[in-house]
Amino acid sequence: MIIYTSYFKKTLSRKMGRKVPKSLASDATPEKVEMALKKLNIKYEIQDKKYPKHWYDDKIRFYIETEKNKSYLLKEIAKTIKTI
Repeated sequence: MIIYTSYFKKTLSRKMGRKVPKSLASDATPEKVEMALKKLNIKYEIQDKKYPKHWYDDKIRFYIETEKNKSYLLKEIAKTIKTI
């Protein structure tokens, strides 16, 4: 599963790449996403790739090996980011 920081940015619309509800969205940075993944004990790998819709933005994506549902996992990560 691939996760980009754009999935959590509150300034983006769903059309532009946000994947979590506006109520859970925040000013996500790669560092915050990484801290949330560590806090949730999720194994991940950082890759030097950009989100195609935002080629000019963060150049980090997270590769996660999990059996969990992606939308459920994104919401859990977003909730954790808000507490950081």
